[in-house]
Amino acid sequence: MTKEELRSKYLPIGGYFFFIAFGLVVFFIAAFLVVFVRTKSSTMVVMPDVVGKPYNEVHNELMRLQLKVRLESKRYPDKTDGIIIYQSIRPGREVEAGSKVSLTVNIGLDRIDMPNLKGQSLVSAKNSMEKVLSGETYVSLTLGGITYVEVKEGEQPDTVVDQIPEAGKNITAGEKVFLLVTKPSTKKKEGEPQAGLEFKPGDSFAFAQRALVRAKISSKAEVVITKFRPDNGKIESVQKVGNEYKFKVFYFEPEDRVESGYESFVYEAPENGTYSLIVKDQNDETKQMEISAPTTYQEGEKIQTVFYRTGDVTLVLLDEKGSKVKSKDYENEF
Repeated sequence: MTKEELRSKYLPIGGYFFFIAFGLVVFFIAAFLVVFVRTKSSTMVVMPDVVGKPYNEVHNELMRLQLKVRLESKRYPDKTDGIIIYQSIRPGREVEAGSKVSLTVNIGLDRIDMPNLKGQSLVSAKNSMEKVLSGETYVSLTLGGITYVEVKEGEQPDTVVDQIPEAGKNITAGEKVFLLVTKPSTKKKEGEPQAGLEFKPGDSFAFAQRALVRAKISSKAEVVITKFRPDNGKIESVQKVGNEYKFKVFYFEPEDRVESGYESFVYEAPENGTYSLIVKDQNDETKQMEISAPTTYQEGEKIQTVFYRTGDVTLVLLDEKGSKVKSKDYENEF
């Protein structure tokens, strides 16, 4: 067979093989580049060691790393409440941003739904706090303090008119309960002066303000930031100057805004004048509550307060004519 005959017979076949081989090479190169580009574009993060730390302290860091957190809970009474006792991704491991990580958080304290104490006599309320159902067992709640207010028309003496935490809130058995109670009925001798209001460090500032509003007594507050959560909303110190009360109040900045809790407000008085504060329910315009009696401020002086919020509310600063000067919304973030 001549060279020409060989070429004409086998050259087309070789061309087909070459074409297939070239196509396979192009395919594998393209596949490699796709995998390489995808791998290169994925953001890798290092999993931190969070075991033994309170979840509320590492929440923001995990969100910054774009990790998707799945929370589980277990109860070990001998371990600190709220700490992380297990993480599904070992510390130091590199993972893609967006990876899922499971964390087990310890619930070391009994949890209960806060009972409704409003309308009960103080004696009855204390008895109710002694025996509260938690799962299948009974636990007792600790009384943090009582603030007494004058009896209004339609109210009974020595009766609970408000409470913190509010009824129905899920709390731990270690959380302290504060009560706003009408004064017991006592017979005053003729000419005997009206008993004054007394507040002390550790009392609920929210209820101290409520008592002062009822008595139409002015007060001022200075917000003191604390890193100790149990001090939140409590009076650090108090003094009476003339007819006005001056408070220093602890405030713990929350990581997230939940359905209820303490909030703070700070604003400079735009001019000399008398100002007051009210809180309005965003879901019911008819519900509003005064949280400070009219108080005189100088221009540039800070108007400060700490108050207890239940649900979504709006705090409104009013001038002496009742006109809005400033408002701020406080809402649940979940």
